[in-house]
Amino acid sequence: MSGDGIHGLNDPATPSARRVFYAALAGTLILRVLFAAVLPMTGDEAYFVVWGMHPALGYYDHPPMVGWWLTALLALGKAEWWLRMPAILLSPVMAWGIMRILRPRTGPMAYWTATLFLISPVSLYNVFITTDTPVILFIFLSGWACYRASLNGHLRDYALAGVAVGLGMLSKYFEGLMAIAIAAYWLLIDRRAKAFIGLLLIVAISAALFAINLYWNYEHCWDNFLFNLSNRTHKGFTPSGPPLYLLTLLYLITPPLLLGLFRARVALLARIREPLVGGFAVFAGVPLLLFGLLSFKNVIGLHWLLGFYPFVFVLFGALADGRSHRQSLRFMTVFSLLHVLLLGTLLALPVHDLRFTGKNYPMVVLGTQTERIWQAAEPYAKGRHLATRGYASAAILEYHTGRHFAVFGSGSDHGREDDVLTDFMHWNGRNVLLISTNNLPASVYAPYFAHVEKRVVEIDGAPISLILGDGFRYPAYRRTILTQIRERYYHFPGWLPVGSCPFTQRYFDSR
Repeated sequence: MSGDGIHGLNDPATPSARRVFYAALAGTLILRVLFAAVLPMTGDEAYFVVWGMHPALGYYDHPPMVGWWLTALLALGKAEWWLRMPAILLSPVMAWGIMRILRPRTGPMAYWTATLFLISPVSLYNVFITTDTPVILFIFLSGWACYRASLNGHLRDYALAGVAVGLGMLSKYFEGLMAIAIAAYWLLIDRRAKAFIGLLLIVAISAALFAINLYWNYEHCWDNFLFNLSNRTHKGFTPSGPPLYLLTLLYLITPPLLLGLFRARVALLARIREPLVGGFAVFAGVPLLLFGLLSFKNVIGLHWLLGFYPFVFVLFGALADGRSHRQSLRFMTVFSLLHVLLLGTLLALPVHDLRFTGKNYPMVVLGTQTERIWQAAEPYAKGRHLATRGYASAAILEYHTGRHFAVFGSGSDHGREDDVLTDFMHWNGRNVLLISTNNLPASVYAPYFAHVEKRVVEIDGAPISLILGDGFRYPAYRRTILTQIRERYYHFPGWLPVGSCPFTQRYFDSR
């Protein structure tokens, strides 16, 4: 380990690094709980909470893991901070793991690296419960287990890696990039025969778990695959993709960490055969490289990278010297404080001061003033089915009211789980209350009802439309909206074997 140390950093006996780490662990955990308690439930989070209300082996957009977690959490309560508890604990758990991975090789430096991870902006404010929460955890655990297996050759650790990969694939398909990285590590660095046997064990165990998802997709129109590989995939070159991806990496990893890794490039090449260096270089580098190639076709979201982000810190801790750690800690402290001040300021602002969000302001009002909106709408709800025009608003209203809200209209390629939950055939002739943040004229809804009336309530300066539709015309809705949905979102290739497709069977196959 090179470097000049931080406060006796190279002295294994010094307790200072450990004390700072545990102080940061406690402080950041308290801050994360506070953020989780005061931040409004987002549309995506509420959508996954709806999954938890309807436990299943799979859901339209992604595999089911976060839905399973939320089903368990909902059994004990539905407060935002409680449902976000897995996300609250995620960064502390990974920071502790980073420390445990590094400590045998780097001594007290491991505590400084883990502290650096704890105080990074994303580790502070990312308290949202989404499909990313479980996959980030299982990506980290699969990398940790593979590293241990590479050190000791125990088949038990390879088996644990297989379980982590399989559970990650039941969370989100980004775990597949980790599986590719594990295979690349064997191919490029660890070519021992026992490592190959371990790789086969990982494949066997993860494939057995992933079979659950394959079976569900076979019986449900291959929804996950259509969503992730077809419906949301752009065709052709995306010019803004690569530069935006590089800026995202710069923001996420930060310039001092990148500088520290650049300074350690000679040591990286010299130690690439070591499991600690070579393993985490591959576990971070291969997925990030693949995302870079994908950025030519898609804009890469920051949350896509969070599963592989901790591995960069492990690599930094293994290679960077004391000077790089000092610079990174100073920068990260200031950088994160700016994020905390900005987020705190936004949370302290009255809702009407958030009008700078422009056309998104009505959705901000719906997310923060849901109870007031429901108080205005509830007198019209008796005897009516409830609906909105989008999955986010439907999920937010369902979370706060406990009443099911359907998605009326074609919606978007995201959030199509309502295709499973709502049967519009049963709405025929019934009355509907639709709450909308889009100030569309009543004539938009006229083809689907015998009579339509629009009323507008103003909440903190945002017009919220209440559409009262009497006598729902299911045949007209099927002929236009449902047919459009089938062509756009349930058009799977003929060579793909399909056991069942509830959406098309419900509305079309029997006719």
